[in-house]
Amino acid sequence: MKTNKVTKFLFRRQVIGLAEMYLFLFAAFLILPFLFSAISGSLDDYSLSQQMQGSWVTAAFGVYMFAISTLSYENFKFLIQNGISRPTFFNAQIVVNGLLILIGNTFNLVYQYLVLMPLVHARNTNIFMSSYSGYIHNSILDFIANFIFSGLLLVVGALFGMVIGNFLTLFSKFVQRIILIATPVIGYITLMYTASRVILDRNFQMTWVANFAKFILGYRATGSYDPFPMIVAMVVIAVVMLLITRYLFSKKQLKRE
Repeated sequence: MKTNKVTKFLFRRQVIGLAEMYLFLFAAFLILPFLFSAISGSLDDYSLSQQMQGSWVTAAFGVYMFAISTLSYENFKFLIQNGISRPTFFNAQIVVNGLLILIGNTFNLVYQYLVLMPLVHARNTNIFMSSYSGYIHNSILDFIANFIFSGLLLVVGALFGMVIGNFLTLFSKFVQRIILIATPVIGYITLMYTASRVILDRNFQMTWVANFAKFILGYRATGSYDPFPMIVAMVVIAVVMLLITRYLFSKKQLKRE
């Protein structure tokens, strides 16, 4: 019973936040350009279809899921202080994220197929459509594969956010800041070093990495990529990150203010 109440509480808060985000984005990308065009006298240059052509509508949901999954400490603190157990909160958060992903993924695909594709003639509306569409020579099965692939991307992104958020809460705010600053710097240095070695040193080609990446991505010399290796990889990654999240969550503590 408690799990249902916590689920409803979290779901209501996240849906309100999602609605506020979309209202802000629609105002920023649709209404403001229209007002600026009207004020400047260049209304003839304003194109609603051109404003809707970008991927900001669909990409925004993925960013939102990552953000709320990472920044869940305040909800955790509030509910734990009000007598909700850790397992109840964890289970409710997983259910809410799953429901939001189901709703958001459905909205994204409906928007892509009913708005972007027919109105602005966009074709490469997401990762699946760019690289994997056409591998399955059946429009219905292709749509189902697109739904599964896109949904798994959102699941992996949300779980990755949960891993980061729960990992950071194990440390003090000072250490959190150090980690947030140091990680991108170390990652950038590592990436640049590896890239320079690959480019300058012919003996450092890392062909096994390239071959493994091609296999996971479903690369084929001709035609669309095979989506199934990537789908399987995302399922495995999601399961591993869920287990990591569960472990980190068991170590999560309330911070002394």
